Amino acid sequence: MIKPQFETYRYVGEICRLHSQSIVECRLPGSEISSILAVHATATPADSVCADGEVQYGGKMLLCIVYEDGDKKICRAERGAEFFHKAEGADVTPACFAKTAFSCENVTWRREGSGLYVSVVVDADIAVYGNKQMEYLTGGDGLIVKKDLARVYKTVCVSGETEGEDEFDTDYVGDILLHSERAVVNRVGASGGQIDVEGEISLNICVLKSDDSVCSYERLVPFKMSLPSEEAFGRVVAGAHVEVKSARLTAGTDEEKGASHIVLSYTLSADCYLSVYDEVSVVDDAFSTEVEVLLKKQKDGGRYLTNHTKSTERVEGVAVISPAIEGDFSLQAAVLPRAEISCRKGERGMEAEGAVLAEVLLCGADGTHRSATLSLPFVFPLDAEGDHIEVDCAVCGLNVRRKKNGETEAEATLRLSIRVYDEREWEYVSQAEEGEAYGETDSGFSVFMTSAGEDLWQVSKRLACAPEDLQKSNPDLAFPLKEGERIYVYRQIK
Repeated sequence: MIKPQFETYRYVGEICRLHSQSIVECRLPGSEISSILAVHATATPADSVCADGEVQYGGKMLLCIVYEDGDKKICRAERGAEFFHKAEGADVTPACFAKTAFSCENVTWRREGSGLYVSVVVDADIAVYGNKQMEYLTGGDGLIVKKDLARVYKTVCVSGETEGEDEFDTDYVGDILLHSERAVVNRVGASGGQIDVEGEISLNICVLKSDDSVCSYERLVPFKMSLPSEEAFGRVVAGAHVEVKSARLTAGTDEEKGASHIVLSYTLSADCYLSVYDEVSVVDDAFSTEVEVLLKKQKDGGRYLTNHTKSTERVEGVAVISPAIEGDFSLQAAVLPRAEISCRKGERGMEAEGAVLAEVLLCGADGTHRSATLSLPFVFPLDAEGDHIEVDCAVCGLNVRRKKNGETEAEATLRLSIRVYDEREWEYVSQAEEGEAYGETDSGFSVFMTSAGEDLWQVSKRLACAPEDLQKSNPDLAFPLKEGERIYVYRQIK
């Protein structure tokens, strides 16, 4: 007696998020290295391929190593390696695509025979996206339906690259030992068919001066990039994560003036995310006047971006130096500044908790160099509310002071790029099956007593009577109903 009709809506959404770790090693000739002072490790994603139950990903590792040789001279070396790994996920299929972001941590080194091995743990955070679909009831013969608008959220991923250059003058530089860069997004806009991203690159440079002393410089380099997108129209929420894919520094020197001119050439890689929604007319409920109708509802949803903001925080306090430095060592430079940061909900709202990290280079009275890791813990309130919060952080303006009592004080400015996500969910009728026929009645007229608060649809479904017919036979009824009101139902006797 019923012939349900269905339609299919297809969209792209987040399938799952995966996390994986791999260890990458590089070998150096250990005979010329007395001690390692600092290692800057960067990992750049290559291909990420989705297969049945896993994401296969690869990348390139670049190590920049500063060390002291047997003559107490500071030197540098570079090594590179490719790596491949996989992350398992039951919902991953070959039809999916993945966005992979790397971070390097736990840099260690060891001697084996004549070689020195540097090991790095590479963290991979992988967001997997794919095609989704919802097959939903729209109506059909013999069905009386109640419709609603389901707001279906979908994610649009747009990636791109841009190149840029920056120039600045410094004091005389003998050699550039290492440099680190961190990009942080300040603003993302989506309109007119393109995504506009603005931000800054926090650049830290460790240099060897003409007197063989070491010092560091910092600089903030603004950047802009635009990516075309067919979805960048209307009410769209946009966010972006930007990585420095490559950076190259060249220094020209003027010995007479005692100055250097440094040129930074860089390539930025951006992954932009648009949260958009369509309003789909779906059936929320249905019944028949002749037979029982068995309905099955289905839910869908996921994590969707609701806001992308920026924030600047100043942190300071007593820092921890590990391993502890004993003896008469003077501080020369603080290099590789970075932050470990996580968000949590506390008693007074959302908080950011973590630590500013850096490698400090010191020099003893006999010219021997040492290094240690500085850690400055912090916690501060975060002006953001959501189900999930992601934070990109760049450290700039790091200032470290060693006091006479051996205590180390530090202060730094944190530039935060905050992406806020909420869990969104929608529901629709996905199946409608015909059940048993209603029992026959020989009465052409029935009277029913109501319950308080019932609306027209609830009463119509309970009485198996079309809403328009019920209102026609009871024109004085006002909804929601009061308890004890009478409802009259007229039937045609066959």
